[in-house]
Formats: sequence, structure tokens, C-alpha cells
Amino acid sequence: MVMDAKGSSIPLDTGYYRSRVDSRLLDSNEDYHSLVGALLYVAINTRPDIAASVSILSRQVSRATETDWVELKRVVRYLVKTAEYKLKLLPTESEQLVLTGYCDADWSADPSDRKSNSGYLFQLGKATICWASRKQTSVSLSSMEAEYMALSEACRELVWLRQILEEMGEHQRKPTVVLEDNRSCIDFVETDRKSRRSKHIDTRVHYTKDLVDKGVVTLQFCSSEEMTADILTKPLGAVKQQRFALAMGLGSVPVP
Repeated sequence: MVMDAKGSSIPLDTGYYRSRVDSRLLDSNEDYHSLVGALLYVAINTRPDIAASVSILSRQVSRATETDWVELKRVVRYLVKTAEYKLKLLPTESEQLVLTGYCDADWSADPSDRKSNSGYLFQLGKATICWASRKQTSVSLSSMEAEYMALSEACRELVWLRQILEEMGEHQRKPTVVLEDNRSCIDFVETDRKSRRSKHIDTRVHYTKDLVDKGVVTLQFCSSEEMTADILTKPLGAVKQQRFALAMGLGSVPVP
């Protein structure tokens, strides 16, 4: 029985990438594929705290190893241990319905191709309403570039969210604050500085810079220790995992 399984404090081992290097391929991927599908549904709809783990493990469906299978079952064990977690959408006064974003990236995360992971989330008031954890489509040459590519993805989602809120009568009167933990990335957007090494991302630069210039987005520095989106980019230890899960609005809801 699943509920009889020993719980886990983390959904993915922090040494996952190293441990799968010499791991043997599974004889059949059928069970792995099925469980990935079930966990993707949970991660997308109600449990942002497992989004990064499921995203990372879902990339192995065609060549899953024994390590991948162990870690996928760890996600289930984590859900068992945190079964009381609910995504809390707390009541908020209308004038406090302000959209805020968090954006982060894990540079060169996957040793197999050195592509980075992007993660972002948006909160309306104190409620987390949107999140994503994705592998970037190209290799970043620096941590700044990885952060900027993640920021570009987040800004596209931000524009859509502002449009939805506008249609619902919740006009965002001020620029949406997006918290970012890389000062170089913020400086890169807010200045006209360019270099030979950044020419290949000029389109992304102009898009995000245009949003800043139009007053749609305001970038604000956030220390890595307070960057909630960190949980959407890589495996974390138990302490950070719990802290950022709570910051997302996950937790036990008392029965009235």
C-alpha cells in the first residue's frame, strides 16, 4: 500500500545527477511512464513543491534507469509524508490583489547536455496562482544568461496573467515586481550595455527591457536564501524544501 510507504522529507535526492551516471536501464518503462503521468498531473495542479523533481524525472521516460525509478518513488514517499499539505488560497482584500513574481535558474544543471533549469512562480496577494519548472532549450554561457532566459519565460507568463486579471476587473495599477537573485541579470536588463557574447540573446533582451521601459515590470533583487523559486529549479535539502514549500502557500489547513 502506498500509504504504508516510509515518508521522505525531500522529493528528489540532491545527489541525483551523480547517482544516475552508472545506473542500469530498466527492463521496462511502462510503470515508470505511468507514474510520471500521474505525478505530472499533481505537480501542475496542486503541488508546486514537486514540480522540479517531476520535471527532471519526466525527461528520462525513454531511457529510465534504476536510479530514476527509485527517485520517482521518492516523490511518492514525499507526498505521503506531506499529505496534509494544501495549496492555501487565502481571502484577500481587493486593494491588496497585487501580482508578484519570483524567477530563478539553475545554471548548467544537467551534466548530460549542460542545459539549465528555469523556474518561476506568481502570487496574487498571498496566494500562489501560477508556477513552472522547465529545462531551457539552449545552453547558457553564464549564470547571468541562464537567469535572463528564465526571466524572459517568466515575463511572457506575467503579461498573460495581467491580461487575465484585467478582464476580471482586477487592474494592476503599478508595474509587477519580479524578484530575481542575480544582480548581473538585473543590470543587464536595466542598462543599454551589450557585448559580443550577448548578441545571440538580443531578442530576449529587447523584449524584457521593453516591458521594463513601459512600466509593466519592475525587477527587484532578492537574496538566494529568500528566493522561493529556487524550489522550482533543482533538488533541495529538507530544510530549504520545507521553507520554500511554506513560502509558496503550502501547508496544513486546520479543520473548522
